[in-house]
Amino acid sequence: MLVPPLPASRSGGDAAAPGGAARLPVAVAGLLAAAWVLANLRAPLVEDSLFWWVPKGLLAAEQGPRLVLDGPLPAAMRTGGPVPPQWAGGLPDYAHPPLWAWWLGLALRLSPSVEAVHLAALPAAVLAAAGFAALGARLGNRWSGLAVFALPPFLAQLLRADLDLPLLAVVPWAMVALIRGRWGRFAALGLLAPWLKEPGVLLAAPAVLRAWRERRWRPAALAPLAGLAAWGLLHRLAEPERLPASPLAWLGDLAVAGRLVFLEQGRWLLLLGLPWSGRLLRRPPARLALALGLVWTAFFAAVGFFATRGALAPLTHVRYFLPGMAVLVVVLAGRWPWLALLGLAWLRAPSPFGPEASLYGLDAARAERDAAPWIAEAARTGEVWVGSYQAAALTQPWAGQVAEPVRGIRVYGPDTDPAAIPEGAVVVLAAYGEPAGRLAHALAWEEAARWRRGSAVVRAMRVTGHRPEPAPAGRRAP
Repeated sequence: MLVPPLPASRSGGDAAAPGGAARLPVAVAGLLAAAWVLANLRAPLVEDSLFWWVPKGLLAAEQGPRLVLDGPLPAAMRTGGPVPPQWAGGLPDYAHPPLWAWWLGLALRLSPSVEAVHLAALPAAVLAAAGFAALGARLGNRWSGLAVFALPPFLAQLLRADLDLPLLAVVPWAMVALIRGRWGRFAALGLLAPWLKEPGVLLAAPAVLRAWRERRWRPAALAPLAGLAAWGLLHRLAEPERLPASPLAWLGDLAVAGRLVFLEQGRWLLLLGLPWSGRLLRRPPARLALALGLVWTAFFAAVGFFATRGALAPLTHVRYFLPGMAVLVVVLAGRWPWLALLGLAWLRAPSPFGPEASLYGLDAARAERDAAPWIAEAARTGEVWVGSYQAAALTQPWAGQVAEPVRGIRVYGPDTDPAAIPEGAVVVLAAYGEPAGRLAHALAWEEAARWRRGSAVVRAMRVTGHRPEPAPAGRRAP
């Protein structure tokens, strides 16, 4: 028998640390997370939290806890400014569960502001950090859980009100319950996790593994599947954003995902400690955590993964990988947690995997906030074009960039005809968002102003002329 069965006891012989030994790192982690969020209480909203999840919270604040939050924009978003194309048809139904939107709605009902959003996210941030500290203690080193604070995407996620944040808060506590053999607690958290975001169902993988090791049928192991099934029966399940074309293509995606999880941002240094971590990795709790991290990585290498050959943009949703990545980092840091500190060197650095991988996305939003007064003044006297990401933030005060909506701006996207932008107009190139490659090829311009935060730069370009666009491939220019 390769894996000996465990006694089917309450703890299953797996608990590596008594509760008292974990209290100090858990408290430290919780305080660090709270201090981080409170220090960034005015951090602007970015990307999906700006476009979809906080707007759904505004809709919940306005209409109450509806099961499906879609339809016309809530009143708080109808500011009279230009509507980005993403909102032209209102808020879509992405088929994700509504619990997080309901929670945001409670806070936004009191104050539709960026501060209210971060305060609503504060309990989830504290629970996430404390949960990974508790998990590290159960894996054999009570300080290894603090290694997540050296993960740039973890610190970035604590300031993003995406669905992934509450899921990040539940996953480590579910793993702690599983390691301790607290099946009732695991069942409750396993049912809850898919109702925060569907990938919580992946908690079933280590639970089934533990039940198999105990050689005992554990209905609680299937609680995450039951939670997902319940949501699917009440509504419908979200469709995968992208699936690999073949098993071979998935292996290619998996290689890129492995690079993201194990090598990027100095995480390769943790792998160097593996030869000295053999004793910890041979213990059953570490194997359960490894199982979850590896299943999470393999799953998201197939579903919703964009950083691959043939993708339209070289970006991935790094936050999708984060719960599994954080679990793996806690495992790999079990011997020498200080090895994770190298990751802080990439805290504000841009990443080939997109702005979610570090604080670069937040720096970009802060640079846009610095540019907002200049843009507002320029829009009063001339024509100013901004990308739809920036337009959303400039017209919505609750996003944390402006106190009042900026009027008179025009919105461009990848399909904007460069001929529609006249000489003398200003085109604002944000640090991320819609690619402006077509405009850059067709317009002659000169820099009028720029704003920098960290590595993120926002530039205002004044159009001085038009160039002929290159002929489409396969056709010769006349």
